[in-house]
Amino acid sequence: MKSDRFIKTLGYRRLGWLWLVALAFCAVWLGWMLRQDLPADTDLTALLPADRQAPLVEKADRELGRGFENRFLLLLGDDDRVATTQALGRSLQQLVDDGQLAGIDWRELDLADADPHEWMGPWRYRLLTPRWQQAIDTDGGSTLVDPALRQLFSPTARPDPVADPFGLLDAWLSQLPQSPISAADGLLTLDRSHQRDSQKWSVLIGELKGSPYDLPMQTALHATLEQFQQQHPDAELLRSGLVFHAAAGARQAKHEMSTIGAASLLGVLLIIGFVFRSPRVLLQLMVPLLAGSLFALTLTLGIFGRLHLLTLAFGASLIGIAIDYVLHLQCDRAIEGRGFRLRRLLPSLTLGLISSVIAYVAQALTPMPGLRQMAAFAAFGLIGAWFTVVLWLPRFTLHSSPFTVRLATGWWRLCQPRWRLSPWLALAGAVVLIVVCALRLTSDDSLALLNPSPAALMQDEARVQQLLDRDTGSRYFLVQAEDTQALLARLEQLDSALDQAIGEGLEIEYQSLAGSVPTAAEQQANLARVRKLYGAPLDELIQRAGLPAEVAEKARAQLEKSPMLTLANWLETPLGSLQQRLWLGETDDGGVAATVVVSGARNANVDRTLRALAESQTHQGATVEYVDRVSRIGSLLGELRRHTAMWVALAMVLMTLALVARYRRRAWRVIVPPFGATLIVLTAFAVTGVPLNIFNQLGLLLVLGIGLDAGIFNVEHARRPSAWLAITLSTLTSLLAFGMLAFSATPALHYLGLTCLIGLASVWALVPWVRPADDAYPTHGSPNQSSRESEHG
Repeated sequence: MKSDRFIKTLGYRRLGWLWLVALAFCAVWLGWMLRQDLPADTDLTALLPADRQAPLVEKADRELGRGFENRFLLLLGDDDRVATTQALGRSLQQLVDDGQLAGIDWRELDLADADPHEWMGPWRYRLLTPRWQQAIDTDGGSTLVDPALRQLFSPTARPDPVADPFGLLDAWLSQLPQSPISAADGLLTLDRSHQRDSQKWSVLIGELKGSPYDLPMQTALHATLEQFQQQHPDAELLRSGLVFHAAAGARQAKHEMSTIGAASLLGVLLIIGFVFRSPRVLLQLMVPLLAGSLFALTLTLGIFGRLHLLTLAFGASLIGIAIDYVLHLQCDRAIEGRGFRLRRLLPSLTLGLISSVIAYVAQALTPMPGLRQMAAFAAFGLIGAWFTVVLWLPRFTLHSSPFTVRLATGWWRLCQPRWRLSPWLALAGAVVLIVVCALRLTSDDSLALLNPSPAALMQDEARVQQLLDRDTGSRYFLVQAEDTQALLARLEQLDSALDQAIGEGLEIEYQSLAGSVPTAAEQQANLARVRKLYGAPLDELIQRAGLPAEVAEKARAQLEKSPMLTLANWLETPLGSLQQRLWLGETDDGGVAATVVVSGARNANVDRTLRALAESQTHQGATVEYVDRVSRIGSLLGELRRHTAMWVALAMVLMTLALVARYRRRAWRVIVPPFGATLIVLTAFAVTGVPLNIFNQLGLLLVLGIGLDAGIFNVEHARRPSAWLAITLSTLTSLLAFGMLAFSATPALHYLGLTCLIGLASVWALVPWVRPADDAYPTHGSPNQSSRESEHG
């Protein structure tokens, strides 16, 4: 017996040293990965699932959002607009010189392009506006002679009697969408003095050098703008761009990470200091937490390559559950003293770990990369803390504390209920709660759940979009066809249908490639019309203008050198580059695709009209799909919520089967705290009108994991005051950690924290009512040992 005990002790010590070596390896590996800086990420869209059923829609979303991601726009209004704009422009130029930004445009010459007559000249004879097409088809173009004659002698025009005597290109360029940004006082200017705003705004357009989620760049840009506003408090500065939303989210995540983590840790230390009255316990408490954090940080960073700041904010709450293992061990040691035996607690500690990890594994199975990372961080942290508690904490000496013994005994007696809950009453209560949830519970899958931006920034964004009369591409038609010519034909038909709907009162505007690049057939028809125009009408124009007759012959000779305008040609021009985001190129099935962006009124009637219009345009090998990015993301979140609910239900079934296998008829006593708390949370939401969302459900996973831990110890050690003290302490620390997330300004963390706040309090309140009359599995030689419960549970 002594030799067997010696061998077991030797194996235990070897495992302890192996775990210490593993932690040392993690420390070295983490130091190597952090040799430059923490590769942190603030992209909240990482929380969104990839839409594997619609990869082309995902591509369209990326292309339409590219300009919003890679650039930012500032509107500056001030009485002394020129001077303040110059000051801000110089400050931002310094960021360009320092390598933080790729460029900044704010002066008149910054956006000066080459004359479009130079690079559009070869195609001018194939580009006609509908009005010019009708005029030539009606009378050969005779009515166009007088306007062309006036233009030839206009002091403000730039006539070219040989290349373009009728001003074809000027007429075509005039029908293209015009930019609201012009030049005034040597600055890029948005003039809204004729509107209610009655103000001129300076426009500053910045181009990012890298990702909008680059933290050093965000910090430098934010500091520059804050310093400018301090120096010019009367100036009004409006911001638009993903970089500002990303920076606001990063600052908020950092703030919440520090405040929530620090407050949780401080609360835990105060509670532990009061209960154990020993600084040694506080030091021993930190060992598993530090080891778990080191293990989690290293493996998560090694697997994912980058660490989301929300993961750190969520991981700061890890102390609330990782400390459970420490508390159960330390409570038992402080009360039992030399009579402490690890093997008495090991089954409960192991089951507690498994139940918690199962909850996180269910979260890791969701198709949201950001949530998978958060789940992995938490699971690794718990595993690291558990190994440290089991393999190293018993090595440290801790004497029995008379105060802790008195506190545990008094608290245990105080919390003894007069009667205990019967399984049938628990079942009846569960049925009532389920009925209330079924009748009253609602859901919310809106995109606002992922939007942590402050209200002031959202107001700036909306005002900038309103002033510029533009849309970031949240609604569009996705058009597919077998080749480019078929696509242009389909776009042209869609444009005609949209024009008709607008004429009938539909309050929208749209951007389409069809208005810039006619089909090859239409270009050929346009060239034929111009040949007709260059007949008698051209001779009349030359004669009335008093020009030599050979000018007409030279003009006709230009028609023989007119190439076809292709979509690729157009997208390479300065004007065409502005529409680059509308072109998606080749699809996986060998076709091509493009988008038509819609802006204007947004309501249910408009959406129905646009969807019906898309369906009517889908035929003959071409498909037209109407996409509303906001509602689509909401649909994805809803699908994910239902997907997560399935995993929650599966986790509950698996946990129930495992618990029934171990506890038999007493399994319901373990199940009631976590499952009952889940129903209480859902009922509270149903009664108060709080909608259910994906983040509520993730909180329910945590409630299940922590609640099962409490239920297991409640049954395994029913008559031990140390177990009830540990359950109380672990609930308090978990409430400090997870419950405080309810005060987060990030909607995702707020709903997760609110769920944990209600759920964990419910777990603690339910535990005494289902406590068995004696220990389910009393350990030989343990104090307070009594007989087993009757077969009736």
